[in-house]
Amino acid sequence: MKRVTFTRHGLGGGLAALLCAISLAVQALPDGSEVSDIVQRGYVLTDFRLVTPGAGPNDCPDGFNLGYSQRFLAALPEAERQPYLDDPQLLQQALAPWYYDDPEQDPCANPANFPDTGMLTIDGPLAMQRMEADGSISETTAPPSACPAASAANEARTIDNQYWRVMGCVRGYQPTGQAAAFANSFITDGSMTVLLQVTPLDEDSGAVEVLLASSQTPVTLGTNGAPLPWASLPLAADTRYHNRVRGQLDDGVLVTERFDLRIIRAAQRLDSELYLRDAMLRLEIDPDTGNASGLLAGYWDLDSLAHSSIRIQDRTGLSSGKPAADTHGYTCPGKYYAVKRLADGNPDPATGECTSISVLHSLQAVPAFVVANP
Repeated sequence: MKRVTFTRHGLGGGLAALLCAISLAVQALPDGSEVSDIVQRGYVLTDFRLVTPGAGPNDCPDGFNLGYSQRFLAALPEAERQPYLDDPQLLQQALAPWYYDDPEQDPCANPANFPDTGMLTIDGPLAMQRMEADGSISETTAPPSACPAASAANEARTIDNQYWRVMGCVRGYQPTGQAAAFANSFITDGSMTVLLQVTPLDEDSGAVEVLLASSQTPVTLGTNGAPLPWASLPLAADTRYHNRVRGQLDDGVLVTERFDLRIIRAAQRLDSELYLRDAMLRLEIDPDTGNASGLLAGYWDLDSLAHSSIRIQDRTGLSSGKPAADTHGYTCPGKYYAVKRLADGNPDPATGECTSISVLHSLQAVPAFVVANP
């Protein structure tokens, strides 16, 4: 069987020799070929979060959205408001239930069954990061991305970050909000491990194969609470979460072709998956440290988004979307209808309505040994 060798770049002496001696069997590539006598680079993500640049002074002229608690308090006469402000438990009781035994009664489990409560979104031109068709990053000022004709191909389009327009006027999604504060808790608490592996196919041309996959083994943490480099981590048993795509690596910058991505998306109560359609990865590899950082752009499938970001489905089938929405500052029906209104990818041939919304993730990674399943 052909074998490949993992090496740690930028190291010298005995440690480099030791790492060079570690090898794993290479799997067949999608076209059935195998690769030998090449260097694979493996990584584990240490940071993976939505790109949420923060609302500018003119982005939300009507202010931020209100969660369930804030809406309840705002509707009360001022004289009746104070007891609830003084006693948070009384406020929680007034808004109960937070978790519903009957999903049909849950506005987060079935937001389409409830009226649109309205959601303030960023509707004006924005200067923010976008991924161009060639994998480069631009920040030109542009209006919202429109849903294209059903015959249009996503491959030739700039991937916007339309999801930020939906969440841009949500207090919890600002740079100092709850979303940023807990962005990587799912990695450090062992809920979600994402691996990367880059395999050269032709060193002269820079052609590579990229594997972006889930692992069900928690990351190894150092004394500072951060994931340690050079851990050996196996791929998830379910090949549904093994995503392979061709790419180009030039001067330490990797850009992939478009591909559909599925990875396990788990955190606290959440038990779901992230499904991006027509995704692209841009990765910059530091030649000195071996670390990598970059951006993952794509079109978030609306059904997947609703499951993991509105219903927030857990392993028991219950939805914890309502308390999450209240903590961040929005309502589930409001978000559901706003996402559908601003969706800008993968139009349905029958209805013409877009079924996905553009989104941008930032990521950082450290070297790791990606272990193939036997």
